[in-house]
Amino acid sequence: MVAVITGTSSGIGLATARYLTAKGVKVYGLSRTIVAGEKFESISCDVTNHTATKTALQQIAEKEGRIDVLVNNAGMGISGATEHNSDEEIQRIFDVNIMAVINTCKTVAEIMRNQGGGRIINIGSVAGVIPIPFQTCYSTTKSAVQMFSLAFGLEVEEFGIKVSCVLPGDTKTGFTDNRVKSETETGYAQRVQRSVARMERDERAGKSPVSVSEVVWKLIKSKHPAKTKTVGLSYKLIVFLQKILPQRLMLWVVKKMYG
Repeated sequence: MVAVITGTSSGIGLATARYLTAKGVKVYGLSRTIVAGEKFESISCDVTNHTATKTALQQIAEKEGRIDVLVNNAGMGISGATEHNSDEEIQRIFDVNIMAVINTCKTVAEIMRNQGGGRIINIGSVAGVIPIPFQTCYSTTKSAVQMFSLAFGLEVEEFGIKVSCVLPGDTKTGFTDNRVKSETETGYAQRVQRSVARMERDERAGKSPVSVSEVVWKLIKSKHPAKTKTVGLSYKLIVFLQKILPQRLMLWVVKKMYG
């Protein structure tokens, strides 16, 4: 089995590359930074560069004869009031979190169609289901990842390509420290500070990234993988409650926590 994982320099991507390698999977990791000293093959590639990513995927397919699994994990976060997020920050998060997912899926779909099938697993977020103020663009892109996965899956399932979206909650990774923060918060300062502090505290106390890797592996091995899979019982409950509670109540709770 051959798997390609994006964003393998740290966090969920690195943990998943290690986990699948230990299961006997031939793993190729795409990240801007080469990862040394690992048992998987690391390739320097910025996933926002569609041409470079397409070339890397095609070269892997030519070398191995196939790509059985694609895990779209690369992602970033920005925090702060949307009013003060710069155009460049917003463009960057959309390029990384959703455009890169769409572009890698487009390339891999052709490869998988020609080989008779495969698995695509896109890493979304519970924040794509529950709207998080002061992480508005992050929530927006992760919501888009989930919807893209569902719709794209309908397009390609007749070719034996099965698409799933994994929804982690708070996970203890370097993502917390790498979050891009707005420099100006005029009018929002205290609310932003409280909200981001709450986010970071929850993330640092969050689940191990291996918990996401385990879900990815179960989806790979499942004959009929779930279209959407939430990681962790507590987050499954949150997603379930979001479906049944009145929207006004749900938003009130979120505002009390993060608003």
